[in-house]
Amino acid sequence: MPEKISIEELIIRYLSKDIREKELKELYVWIQDSEENKRQFFKLKNIHDSFQKAQLMDENEIEDSWNRMCSKINLPNNLPDTYRRKKTIYKALIQYAAVILITFTIGWSIGKWKATDMQLSSIEEITFNEINVEKGGKPNTLILSDGSKVKLNAATIFRYPTSFSDQKREVFLNGEAFFEVAGNEQKPFVVNLKQQSITVLGTEFNVEAYHESTYSIITLLSGKISLETFNKKGEAISQLMLRPNQKVFFNFEDETVSLENVDASLSNVWINGEYKFKDEPLLLIVKRLEKYYDVNIHLEDENLKKIRYTGTFSLNQSIRDVLHIINYERQFVYKKTGKDVFITPR
Repeated sequence: MPEKISIEELIIRYLSKDIREKELKELYVWIQDSEENKRQFFKLKNIHDSFQKAQLMDENEIEDSWNRMCSKINLPNNLPDTYRRKKTIYKALIQYAAVILITFTIGWSIGKWKATDMQLSSIEEITFNEINVEKGGKPNTLILSDGSKVKLNAATIFRYPTSFSDQKREVFLNGEAFFEVAGNEQKPFVVNLKQQSITVLGTEFNVEAYHESTYSIITLLSGKISLETFNKKGEAISQLMLRPNQKVFFNFEDETVSLENVDASLSNVWINGEYKFKDEPLLLIVKRLEKYYDVNIHLEDENLKKIRYTGTFSLNQSIRDVLHIINYERQFVYKKTGKDVFITPR
């Protein structure tokens, strides 16, 4: 079995433009794992880019640099063979100073990081905008430069370029969004999620993929999408082609993927200010309610978590009204204190 490549080696390969696609995905997963990893990566990249100028020194500049060093230590002009060899080595070191320095810096820095969460192809070359819809906020509609429409739900972070590259249209999502992608067979539309990547040409689909959640749900309403799923190491574990009215549920904890046929129209009713759930466990329902109403719902009874409910409510209703609708069979009691909601069995 081949030896696993370290994070520092992946970064060096990336900066040297000598990285394979599988390694690129593994590096991306590590960067997305934490804000600290992301900051450290781009800090090292900036250092690398700054020192790249050293590699651009021409022969005359290198010769002048060598002569200045020799004059400081009073070496004669006619150097013996030993010093001529050193001069050659010096030139080589100058040419590769940036690579040597960045390798040392990466090796020293990585030791301080916790390396535990797609492609980086143009992330540093294209200017990205970021929209952050707050927890409890109203949905936000965005029209992208290609005409695609994206509606963002509460507690969602969405990163997108001012203009797309020539090869593909690539965006990054942490949260829930409904996509209406403009068709373009020459330029695929790619949505990068935590441990998943969606590729489409033109279609409508809903994505629920919050980084802090234990699951993600992708539901296709029309068209066709390709969904690739990766494990925590960045290795592909599943690739599915979804048809309309199909849903994929991915469990981040045990890394299992399940595909089922559903009524896809239920997945995006939130864009009209509603939330419909059909035979859904209370645990998943309250996770959504936390984001819609900016509350913390404490549901610690295991039996309660598994009880399944069906219902509809308006997002204009209060959290108390919603809980009352869910609890029509009076299976639990709840108490709201500030932003905390405590639910216990009756």
